[in-house]
Amino acid sequence: MMRIPIAVGVAAACFVSLPASRSDGRTGEPVAAVEAERVAEFARQRKAEIDASIARVEAQRGAKEFALQRNAEIDASIARVEAQRTAEEFAHQRNAEIDASIARVEAQRTAAEFARQRNAEIDASIARVEAQRTAAEFALQRNAEIDASIVAVQAQRTAAEFALQRNAEIDASIVAVRAQRTAEEFALQRNAEIDASIAAVQAQRQALVRVRAGVATKAR
Repeated sequence: MMRIPIAVGVAAACFVSLPASRSDGRTGEPVAAVEAERVAEFARQRKAEIDASIARVEAQRGAKEFALQRNAEIDASIARVEAQRTAEEFAHQRNAEIDASIARVEAQRTAAEFARQRNAEIDASIARVEAQRTAAEFALQRNAEIDASIVAVQAQRTAAEFALQRNAEIDASIVAVRAQRTAEEFALQRNAEIDASIAAVQAQRQALVRVRAGVATKAR
C-alpha cells in the first residue's frame, strides 16, 4: 500500500535539506538528530493517518456488504408478502364460494327438515281428522299456527348461525388486513432506512476518493 515508503521518502527529503553545521561553528550532528527524530515522528503520524483511512474504507466496505445483504432480505420479504397477498385473495374467494355452498346446504337441510316435519304433521292431522272429524277445524287452525311458529324458529336459527359465522369470518379478515398493513409499513420504513444508508455510504465513498486524491497529490 506504499505507506512506509512514502514516510521514509519524506524523512529522507527532510534529512537531506538539513544544514551541515550550526552558525556558531560547532558540528551539526545534534541538530540533524533532532530533525531526524521530527521527521520520524511525522512519518509515524502519517502512517497512523493512512492506517485509520484504510480502516474506514474497510468499515465502509463492510457496511456496503451488509446493505446488499439487507436489500436481498427485504426483496425476499416483499416476495413473501406478495405471495401471502395472492394466497389471501385466493382464500377470500374460496371462502366466498364455501359460504355460498354452506348457505345452499343449510337451505336444503332446512327445506328437508321442514318437509319431514310437515309430512309428520300432515300424517298426524290426517289421523286426527279420521279419528275426530269434530275437532278437524281446531286441529287445522292449530297446525297452521304450529307451522308458522316452526318456520319462524327455523328462520331465526338459520339467521343466527349465519350471523355468527359471518362475524367470525369478518374478525379473521380484519386481523389479516391489520397484519398486512403492519408488514407493509415495516417494509416501507426499512426501505427508507436502507436508502438513507446507501446515501451515507456513497457520501463516504466520495469523501474517501477526495482523501486518496489528496494523498496522491502530496506523494507527488
